[in-house]
Amino acid sequence: MARADKPAGGVGDRVREKILDHAEELFAERGFFGASVRDITEKAGVRLAAVNYHFGTKEELFRDVVLRRAAVLNAARVERLEGAARAGTKEARTRAIAEAFVVPAVELALTDAPFRNYFALIAQVSNSRLWALSLVAEQFNAVALSFIAAFGRVFPRASKRALYYSYQFLVSSTLSALSDNLRLESLTKGELSSRDFANLGEHLLTFVTAGIVATCHAAPRVSPKQARS
Repeated sequence: MARADKPAGGVGDRVREKILDHAEELFAERGFFGASVRDITEKAGVRLAAVNYHFGTKEELFRDVVLRRAAVLNAARVERLEGAARAGTKEARTRAIAEAFVVPAVELALTDAPFRNYFALIAQVSNSRLWALSLVAEQFNAVALSFIAAFGRVFPRASKRALYYSYQFLVSSTLSALSDNLRLESLTKGELSSRDFANLGEHLLTFVTAGIVATCHAAPRVSPKQARS
């Protein structure tokens, strides 16, 4: 989000977007602490003072990097979820909900190269205790609850724990699949690619659909007291 005292449009906006693009790339590659403001401005080809002018601090720059693409992804997921079939087998309905979450992300990874850096960055943030995790939660919680509610309609007898875990596993699997972490290249000596998002997405949907169905069908109701024992 642009600072309120900065006019919209023109050269200033282009500089701001350039900083965001290169910050996103470096944060995804090196993490928040590994990428300095100087690294970012040198890569972007702008003066060091430009970050202070447009964002204020490194933390605010990181915040804006995290928030910039969230609205696009959220809107695409909500639109697809609203159109998901509410009739049919539990497996088919679960698959439709999973598709509403996974397919928009896969399409963006395939067609919009900067989103690949974004997914790698969000995967980092989501798997850390970094303060920026609250930014991810703030932007994605409302959408998350919509997906959890959708699972609840398919599995009305499932425990709250099963429904929330199902969503958590869906998120974790999707972020891992789209993080472009080169793990497949390492495991297969280059035979498979971490950027083969279309095939990754299709197999991911098969995996998470079966897992969610099994979890929501079979998960026992565990009390907080039992969980602590």
